[in-house]
Amino acid sequence: MTTSSTTATPPRVVARWAGPALIAVVLVSLIAEAIVASAWDRRPYSYIDDYVNFLGSPFAGEFRGVLISSPLWWLMSIAWIVAGALAAAASIALGRRLTGWRRRTITALGSAQAIALILFAVFPLGPARFDDGTLPLYLAGAFLSIIAGNALAIVTGLSHRPLGLPRRLAIVSITIGAIGLLNIPLTYGWVPTGLAERISLYSYLLWALLTGLALIRSAAGKVRNQ
Repeated sequence: MTTSSTTATPPRVVARWAGPALIAVVLVSLIAEAIVASAWDRRPYSYIDDYVNFLGSPFAGEFRGVLISSPLWWLMSIAWIVAGALAAAASIALGRRLTGWRRRTITALGSAQAIALILFAVFPLGPARFDDGTLPLYLAGAFLSIIAGNALAIVTGLSHRPLGLPRRLAIVSITIGAIGLLNIPLTYGWVPTGLAERISLYSYLLWALLTGLALIRSAAGKVRNQ
């Protein structure tokens, strides 16, 4: 007799929600980033040198020797919150295909990613963070997002069999997740800030894209074989 604790959702149902949600995370994040970066009006935004969070900062002026001016900051903030919600939804869907620690861990990491991106959006970097003492909330959002997103890639890779994902994708997921986690402590301080942050950010987005496509492809293959 099968109990509810061990019942897994069919792969096609998982792909129906998780695959498109993960791809949407990538599209929402990158499209909003490109639009908001191109709208900077006092100087060009630098993907290499500028903090990622400057895109979502309503502050306009000089901050610690850096000129910030992001007229569409609100669009980036909305995109981060939407991306976090999509990541949480995808993780919950993936977790329904799993049991035990894998289910709990993937669901928790997706929820943590959502919380992190909300903090990242609501407490953007700027003078206000030092004036009102909320800098720790910005830092919590920034680092939790990197940790949760890349850890999600690793745990998903370790769970590839019950998720019906290819072994080669599992290897890629674990590798890029490890790169994303190790990048900040290994490069921060001697690699330009924007580049250092984006290595860890884009590693997570690359995992989301590859995994989302694999889930959709797997579901489509099962439909054709029926």
